[in-house]
Amino acid sequence: MASFCIASPHKNELWYDHRLYINLKNELEAIGFQYRAASQNRIYLIGAPVLRFYPEVGAIVSSANNIAVIYSHPEKIEDLTPFNVIYACSQYVKDYLITKFSGKAQKDVLENIQLLPPFSSLYPSKDTKPKYVCDLSFIGTPRIRPILEAVLPIVEKHQLNFHLFGPNWDQYEGNPNAKKHLIARHVPYEEIPMLARGSKICLIDHHVSMSELGAVSHKYIDFVRSGAFVISDNNKDAANTYDGITFKDSDDLESKVLHYLAHREDRLNQTIKQLRMTQSQSTHIAALSLSKSLNLSF
Repeated sequence: MASFCIASPHKNELWYDHRLYINLKNELEAIGFQYRAASQNRIYLIGAPVLRFYPEVGAIVSSANNIAVIYSHPEKIEDLTPFNVIYACSQYVKDYLITKFSGKAQKDVLENIQLLPPFSSLYPSKDTKPKYVCDLSFIGTPRIRPILEAVLPIVEKHQLNFHLFGPNWDQYEGNPNAKKHLIARHVPYEEIPMLARGSKICLIDHHVSMSELGAVSHKYIDFVRSGAFVISDNNKDAANTYDGITFKDSDDLESKVLHYLAHREDRLNQTIKQLRMTQSQSTHIAALSLSKSLNLSF
């Protein structure tokens, strides 16, 4: 039985990225591969600078089958030469990597960069819970969130029902009214579809670099594939690849929030459209794609 291991800096469940590691590990095991620490089939989940050493994997060695899955922050990657196979999360990121590393990496590697769009293990739910029923919702940690700074005055002006989820919002350095809307410190991953069903609008944000380069997060796809109506920040990938609803400034956000809260059919049509667009972006299909790059002799 061929084995594999996964190199990720986010193997702590407090990181949302942890789900990417867990979901992919579970699905590769489900289709017949064995997870083994320090296996020579090494899948590197790259959402930050490449590290010299990863737990359960060790140091990068040229004798291993090193597979890079670049899912965010490509601007922080300085070297692609250790990797035999490279997967990019969007066409925008693929084009960026080819331009950035032209002349710096093996030509055949750059010419064979493959696409592996963000994937999800979630599906729409038929049920919800009272704590998830609201006009707008947001899950996140309390770094400064421009999307919250934009939406909180709208919530207060129009007396909307806003539910905030995540840890440590009492320490938020932005608008102090954010913590007034805190419902729970945690939403179990498997309950995201319940939140998607209960919340009329789910807000999603990205790091500025991801929006400008054009890369939606796995969280964005989790919500879309959960059947959520999503409004995100002005992410190029969300707008152009996924035909998503995005906003440019607070006035634009206010206009869109009020419109979609008042028009359920428009929300439903958008949700159905995005579900159809992402039907192939399941963890199962991603695992099958990655399995083609695994060396069966390892």
